[in-house]
Amino acid sequence: MTLAVGFVGIVALILIGVPVVAALGTVGLAQAWWDGLPLSAAAQSVYHGLDSFTLLAIPLFVLTGEILHRSGAAERLVRFVTMLVGWLPGGLGMSVVASTMLFSGLSGSVNADAAAIGSTMIPPMAKAGYRRPWAAAIVAAASGTGILIPPSITMIVLGTVAQISIRDLFLAALIPAAVVAVAKGVVIYFYAKYVEPTGERVEVTAAALGRAAVSAMLPLGAPVIILGGILAGIFTATEAAAVAVLYAVLLAVGYRSVSRSDWGTILVNAGRISGVVLSLVGVAQLLAFMLAYDQVGVELADWTSQFTGNYLVFVTILMILFWILGALLDGIPALVVLIPLFLPLAAQAGMGELHFAIFSLAVFGISLVTPPLGSASFIVTGLAKIRVVDLIRPMLPFMAVMFATILLLAYVPAFSEWLPSLVR
Repeated sequence: MTLAVGFVGIVALILIGVPVVAALGTVGLAQAWWDGLPLSAAAQSVYHGLDSFTLLAIPLFVLTGEILHRSGAAERLVRFVTMLVGWLPGGLGMSVVASTMLFSGLSGSVNADAAAIGSTMIPPMAKAGYRRPWAAAIVAAASGTGILIPPSITMIVLGTVAQISIRDLFLAALIPAAVVAVAKGVVIYFYAKYVEPTGERVEVTAAALGRAAVSAMLPLGAPVIILGGILAGIFTATEAAAVAVLYAVLLAVGYRSVSRSDWGTILVNAGRISGVVLSLVGVAQLLAFMLAYDQVGVELADWTSQFTGNYLVFVTILMILFWILGALLDGIPALVVLIPLFLPLAAQAGMGELHFAIFSLAVFGISLVTPPLGSASFIVTGLAKIRVVDLIRPMLPFMAVMFATILLLAYVPAFSEWLPSLVR
């Protein structure tokens, strides 16, 4: 199977309405049959792709995010952050970015960030004078940063596929995530000040700020426990996820905000989301197995090796390829297929494994929020009650900021490698 044939087959199936997971599985099985492999070999590749202790962290972090969202923890965080920055021009928009930075550490999912923060913040932004497309663009752009915020599900999958330390990935992503978040905040401030003035007036008093801080203190403990435990070496990412579930349950019980019937809904939602993610990982592993069996990696290496000596061209090819395929395949399947193929080539071009991993994550983060294909763009446009095409123009300044960050990542390795080097 050539890469072009497989890609065309997948895209054609998706365009006629076949779900991504079925499209990937169909192409993988078709190639296994064409190559005369027994179906048991295909099944074993899926099994071995999912037979990972690290991947167990995914359903646990998803469950944590569901519990904390249902318990009102997200609303408490948003309220606190809004009190901190809501009085500035564009303050509500900036609070979306800051809240997403915090909530990403609880949910681990770009789409969960978009749904939780969008449902909470789009209505008050619209009431304050934000045009709904602009409000939706802010939420989408902010959620795109979530892929770089530990414990990002995509980051866990990448670490598993590329056999890179999850702790090192978490550390390497912190500075790029903070920089791109600040840059998005600057864009929001500039637009609110000079382009689209808004009418938000968040009254902040010491007493109100104190109450909001106290209310958000326990939810803020979750990312501290997760990241602190992992970075200190107390527990692995999977163990941290289990601890996070326990902490979230204790918070929900303490707040008394989750009814008995809600627990069933929480478990069903977490199971559905986790099933989708892990199914994508499994069938993507089948596709990766077939690409390796047919030595597509060798062909790709032969073609791409001519560019590894020219760093600018190589990085540009990576960026365009990962951006397009990430949007078409919803990030994780593209990651599972592409990362093992390009990791050795990136090393030849002079990119360290952490450097390449964070660069790839940042590109996939853009693909997930790029209208009209990115999954997060569908979520926020549904919440804002606008068409997906209405999101394209207001997303342009944020896309420019995100691509600028990617260029910074590409040409300044210390941007992603400095922090992990301090704790080795």
